[in-house]
Amino acid sequence: MRTNSLRNLQPERIVVKPPRGFARFLLRAARLLKNPALLRQVLAQASSKLGRREGSGALREVKKQLLRLLALLKAYVAGDYRDVSTQTMVIVVAAIAYFVVPFDGVPDFLFGWGLVDDAAVITYVVAQISGELEAFARWQDAQREKAGSSDAPDNALNKDDNLPSDPSDDDDC
Repeated sequence: MRTNSLRNLQPERIVVKPPRGFARFLLRAARLLKNPALLRQVLAQASSKLGRREGSGALREVKKQLLRLLALLKAYVAGDYRDVSTQTMVIVVAAIAYFVVPFDGVPDFLFGWGLVDDAAVITYVVAQISGELEAFARWQDAQREKAGSSDAPDNALNKDDNLPSDPSDDDDC
């Protein structure tokens, strides 16, 4: 007897479709990934836009996820972290570009709705690359430990080397 219960679904068999409109950003991201100068601009735009956004509850979690994606891209562009697949970086760049572009699936100027599609894309991407994000988080922790145990200021990592600056106060998000 067949049942529609979610309990019977196996996680590896669940296929999640990318959010509407995201696919067109993948081609752009593949081209962007080859241009570090443009990637730095996208990083700056995303950090600026993120700093203007407030959120609570689910949006706070999406903001944390986006900060992790930005940190990964920043470390990749700087050449500090390369233990990640090119496919993953294309997906990360596509998600960040989607977030930056005001006219994506739902235009950002539609108050309250414009960021819902951005949040869906970010959440989708984080779910798709969770293993590589966990590896990146472990690498960041190791870098912080290494910096903390070093007496030489030249070896210490600046907070900005690991995470993009977040101009907003985390407690207010």
